[in-house]
Amino acid sequence: MLRFLILLIFSNLLFPVSISYATEVIDKTPNNILIYHRFNDNRFPSTNTTLEQFEEQIDYLMTNDYKFVTLNQLVNDPDMMDKSVAITIDDAYQSFYQFGFPVLKKNNISATLFLSTESVGSSDFLNWTQLRELLNYGIDIQNHTHTHSHMPLQTLVEIENEILLSQKIIMDNLGIKPDLFAYPYGEASSAVQGIIKKYFKAAFGQHSGAFSFNDPYYIARFPINENYGSLERIKSSSTVLSFKHSSIMPNDPFMKIPQKRFVLDFQENPSSINCYFSDFQGSILGTKTTMNTKLLYELDRMPVPGRLRVNCTKIDQGTFWYGYQYYLN
Repeated sequence: MLRFLILLIFSNLLFPVSISYATEVIDKTPNNILIYHRFNDNRFPSTNTTLEQFEEQIDYLMTNDYKFVTLNQLVNDPDMMDKSVAITIDDAYQSFYQFGFPVLKKNNISATLFLSTESVGSSDFLNWTQLRELLNYGIDIQNHTHTHSHMPLQTLVEIENEILLSQKIIMDNLGIKPDLFAYPYGEASSAVQGIIKKYFKAAFGQHSGAFSFNDPYYIARFPINENYGSLERIKSSSTVLSFKHSSIMPNDPFMKIPQKRFVLDFQENPSSINCYFSDFQGSILGTKTTMNTKLLYELDRMPVPGRLRVNCTKIDQGTFWYGYQYYLN
């Protein structure tokens, strides 16, 4: 614990903050991102959304006057004043073309599709003719690597080859150069992000959280599936707000050595902010300490290998939600 407090004090010396909590204008306009994979394919409930669910979700968003935008529109205008939602689809499964796309087309809605180029044309996946049709309609097609790899486990050369090859294949077949990227499985690392920054203007994970440009190369998206596809889920995912400032330590999403001590800083009074940690074994309890604007969490146990998710919320004229994901090897 002493070592952790020293770390916290050291971070204050590096990034001093005032402890007089000035009142800032609260952004009350929600602009959030939903992520889908499969549609009406009950073989894979953890990544599938039924047709009935999807139609109900779109109807709810339209009835409540949400503006549907592509990720490029959102990234180019992160402070968009219209309440908006971006529909994103990862992996380019046939089920999107068969079931999801017709719903979007019927309602004149665009979306962003993240494409792994190696799978194009194989069973279960879209072919280039279908992808060109989607592109001509207005679907924003972006990069999701060539092989859909676990990127933190690849060498820097392998990562760069993934990007260069997939960019070339997309250009050769669709005539476009993607400028946005989504990490397969939502798994990233500082090393991976360093390469992604060379080729793309923003990158997206698969962890829940309000849209924020505080970390443009690890932007949160709310996963939607059969189990997490209720209207209550859509309502909460579409209405939450982002913190004006947010940071977390450790700040490398690839955790090679498990850790149970974390520092979060929202550059505001932290007394009303609560954070929750969970891994494949479930929720992880811990002890919370505050110092100036920082929150110190020491977990009761080490996280297990796999994904460690961090979710922080605050209620203040709306619900604010910050999310982050670590990948433990």
